[in-house]
Amino acid sequence: FPYTTLFRSVNPSSKLPLQVPIALGAAVLAISAGGVLARVAEEAAAPVIGFWRVGLCGLLLAPALFSSRLRGQISWKDVGITAIAGLCLALHFWTWIASLERITVMRSVVLVTLAPLWVGLMEWKLDAKAPSRLFWGGVGIALLGVLVMGLVSADGLAGGDLLGDGLALLGGVLSSAYLVIGREVRQRVAFLPYGAMVCLLAAAWLLPIALSSGAPMVGFQDKTWFALGALALGPQLLGHVGFNYAVRYVKASLIASLILLEPVGATLLGVLILGEIPGIWELCAGGIILSGVVVATRGSKS
Repeated sequence: FPYTTLFRSVNPSSKLPLQVPIALGAAVLAISAGGVLARVAEEAAAPVIGFWRVGLCGLLLAPALFSSRLRGQISWKDVGITAIAGLCLALHFWTWIASLERITVMRSVVLVTLAPLWVGLMEWKLDAKAPSRLFWGGVGIALLGVLVMGLVSADGLAGGDLLGDGLALLGGVLSSAYLVIGREVRQRVAFLPYGAMVCLLAAAWLLPIALSSGAPMVGFQDKTWFALGALALGPQLLGHVGFNYAVRYVKASLIASLILLEPVGATLLGVLILGEIPGIWELCAGGIILSGVVVATRGSKS
């Protein structure tokens, strides 16, 4: 079936640009590297990693804020809403990266990608229109796969940590709020200036948190700086900014369901970088997640 069936536009009367599914595909691949890169940069504290990730990306996108075409386009209301979205993004990175200090990359990524449930509930409340049964059925299938992947490892059951699990779950809720809040601004502001604003504002929120923690902001080993730069260019620039681009055209619940693919990509990267070989249950869980995402995207309604 054509891609326009998979990715229905927020505005049913408009044709969905081909760039949208391409951007979403690249974004999913990029965010899959986030957990592994954050673990490589473990020399830095969680809020410091988050600060450099969004701060460097914001600086790269900052020229978009000075375009002459933007004069009068961004209102103070948009800045205020973006500041709230930036706060949610900042707290998302703080809690999620902190969870990586206590639980495995796979478990953390699995728990944080429960976002479709939270986004669906938020959009239900805001739009007063529940997602379709097909959407919820697809999310349910995908969440079953996420559950299997989170509980089973190549050597058996994977252990957890109550605080680490809670931080990862909270990170998923905050990520969902960031997507839902940003959808309104993206109807009026182009994705590059919005990406610059939300990243710079998130960095501004994270800076006092990082400084108050007493953790060093600089003086890291080369591998840590490489990981921080890669986090800014890959998961943040290609990943989150890619989602910011797409959220103008598709509902946040659809994007959140696609984020369920992140554990699959993180597992593959874990094999290549960390030497974590998945067992048969991981492969089965990945197939379940993929099936659920296809069903959820078919059932997404504008």
